[in-house]
Amino acid sequence: MAFFRFRTRSPDRDRGTDFSRFAGIRQSLGEASAAIEQERDGFRRRYDEVAMNAAFSLENMENEGETEKVSARIDDLSQALESFTQRIAFLEKQLAFLQGIDETVADFAGENGLADADSRAS
Repeated sequence: MAFFRFRTRSPDRDRGTDFSRFAGIRQSLGEASAAIEQERDGFRRRYDEVAMNAAFSLENMENEGETEKVSARIDDLSQALESFTQRIAFLEKQLAFLQGIDETVADFAGENGLADADSRAS
């Protein structure tokens, strides 16, 4: 009667695979967060520029008397500020979500003996 031997991978190889997987997940989360932060910072700069333009337009309107053209410009700038505010808020929400996922992945890795994945991916 023949006996079949099933070969299994070594625990070190499995640990290495798991470590790489979780390190990759954390790295991807970090890259996505960095991209979101960059976009958010760009919107914040544009928000500041538009807010400054709105202030100057309002000052001109007050100094020169109300004109239709300046009033329309202020309306456009106000709408842009509202859009920027909404986009920045959603980007902040995305960042918080990804940070929560990253913490969950780090906790899971730590609880399962993959704490090195936590420190290398950061």
